[in-house]
Parts: sequence; C-alpha cells; structure tokens
Amino acid sequence: MGEFKQLLPFGDKTFVETCAVNLLESHVSEVIIVTGHREPDVRRAVGNRPVRFVHNSDYQSGMASSIKRGVEAVSQVSQACIIALVDQPQVGAGVINRLIQTYEHRSHPLIVIPSYEGKNGHPILFDISLREEILDMDSEQGLRQVVHAHANLIARVEVSSPAVLEDCDLPEDYQRMLDKT
Repeated sequence: MGEFKQLLPFGDKTFVETCAVNLLESHVSEVIIVTGHREPDVRRAVGNRPVRFVHNSDYQSGMASSIKRGVEAVSQVSQACIIALVDQPQVGAGVINRLIQTYEHRSHPLIVIPSYEGKNGHPILFDISLREEILDMDSEQGLRQVVHAHANLIARVEVSSPAVLEDCDLPEDYQRMLDKT
C-alpha cells in the first residue's frame, strides 16, 4: 500500500476508527484491537472508545502473529470470536450481527463466514473451541489452515454487500473505496 493503512482517512474517521465503531455498534461483547507499528498513533485515533488494546511486538512477522495475539486476548468466558480486518472499513455492524445471529441460531457452528455472490469473505467468526488450533496455525497458511480443516462445519451467510470481499492492499483499492463513500 505504501502507507500505514490503519490511519488512512475514511470519511471523517480513519480505517481503524471506522472498524472499531462498526464492531462497537454490533452485538459483539468486547472489541480487541491488536497494535504493532505506530501503536501510540493508533491508540490516539481510536480515542476513548471502549476497546481493549493488545500489542503484538512481533508484528513484522505478518498478519498471523497479530491474529494469534488477538485470539490469545479473547476473554475466557467468550463462546466465539470474530476476526475482522482493519482494511475493510465498509463492513458494517449489520454484517457482523448476521454472523453472530447465524452462530447463535444454528447450534453454534465452528466457523461462520460471510459470502457475497458465492465467494467467501471477512470477517470470520470462530467458535472459541478453535482457539488452540488458531494459536498453533502455520503462519504461512494462516486462517486458511483452520478453515480447511473444518470445511464441513462451516456456516456460510450470504450478504448483500461486496464489502466482505474487498480489502485495501493497493492505492487503487483505496481510491475505489473512497469513490464508494
């Protein structure tokens, strides 16, 4: 991307602020933001919103280390966790709530994935029984390893927004997102 995605402007907020607000407006019971590079700037951007911060000192090794750090921090009383990506600020509370509702009403599937036009997207909900498996996942394979290991225990939720498929890896992706707002 060439820039620090978490702090990119998105409307009147930054990416990380928008994602935090979307999660806080949903039915999740706790929001954990994993920080690495520029932690003080991320904290400042999020402000006094009711979130927990967890620092990943190994952030340079890739996204898997941040996922592991976040999953480690999930409360012991939680039944599930949703892993959301900071470069998907267009995924609103409605999509997040649909994942939670599917989990609660379908006898707690191990994994709940949003899909758009048949393609799997993010964020992904994982039953907390998969915590150790996520913590032990191969960093190169990441969450794909866990998802593939439980392919027959996935609930897919078709959503009306392509935002679950879109992330922001290139300046062109960012411009497309801005054009849609």
